Amino acid sequence: MKMRSFVATALAAFAGGLLVVPVVVACVLVPTTLKTPPTGTSIGSPAKNTLYFCPRVIQGITFPTTLTNASEPWVSGTTINIADIPTVPGSVKKKHRFSIKLTSKKRHLKGNGIPNHSFGRFPVPSSSDAYSYYAALPAQGYANAAEIPVRQYDMSLTVPRNPKVQPRPSCIESLAVGIASQTGAAIHAEVAVSADFKAVSPSAALPYDKCWGHPYAEQYHYHGFSWKCFPNQGKKGEPSPLYGYAADGFGIYGPYSEGPRRGAVTGSTRKPITNAQLDECHGHYGWIRWDGKKKYMYHYHTNNEYPYTIGCLRGKVGQMSTVMRQLGH
Repeated sequence: MKMRSFVATALAAFAGGLLVVPVVVACVLVPTTLKTPPTGTSIGSPAKNTLYFCPRVIQGITFPTTLTNASEPWVSGTTINIADIPTVPGSVKKKHRFSIKLTSKKRHLKGNGIPNHSFGRFPVPSSSDAYSYYAALPAQGYANAAEIPVRQYDMSLTVPRNPKVQPRPSCIESLAVGIASQTGAAIHAEVAVSADFKAVSPSAALPYDKCWGHPYAEQYHYHGFSWKCFPNQGKKGEPSPLYGYAADGFGIYGPYSEGPRRGAVTGSTRKPITNAQLDECHGHYGWIRWDGKKKYMYHYHTNNEYPYTIGCLRGKVGQMSTVMRQLGH
């Protein structure tokens, strides 16, 4: 199944395919597989193991309300085998700008959308194994999706400094669902549309660069196992640190969670979090580090079970820049 250039995000984890790599200071989770949803999974309401995508009409066609599992070589049933996915080659560095400013009530994240790490070559080199997957996709303004470059853009998000959980989860309106504060690049929802206008998980249908990123509408962003490029993985025996902020202001944390009774999981009992431990939006309550203090509050987690990072939004969505807010419409 080939995808169009309407692509969205993910961060990853499925406990059955995880390899924990011991290090001296940091503790890095290296998944070997991702779990992708089966064909027929609804995206029209909040539920575990899926996402809640706002209804929309694109080019006069109503966006599908169920997912179709991709049939690419790296997908086996509902398992994505990471080692089998081609990689967009290259190690490109561009000027990076990013800042976070706080007021008593607001958090302002602003940058040029370029991460603080190197990324793949976009346009995709025609000699790469990833090229054919992009070249098969149409892209407005370009011969095909392989020709889309990475450019600077107005990446800005203003959210509550101390967000509140709303009575009901809200659907995902824009493909941009957050910003990785460790790198200064956007995180997108894990949904895309194929060439035959079926809703798919982009991590199952398209290759990325070494940091599990690529451009949509010239905007670089993350999916799946992107946390591999985040500089702070956390310390061994401690919960994962903050990776970024969601569009509603709640924190996005790594795959190692807080333990039972509101304490940190330590030693050999420390395991990555699973969807069974998270709610329909891919989050839960727990003790976290928040603005330098320990606080018991709601937050999201990354892992390798779909939707990998955010399934819906539990807080009131903040103010995005126009180019971010209109993504996917």
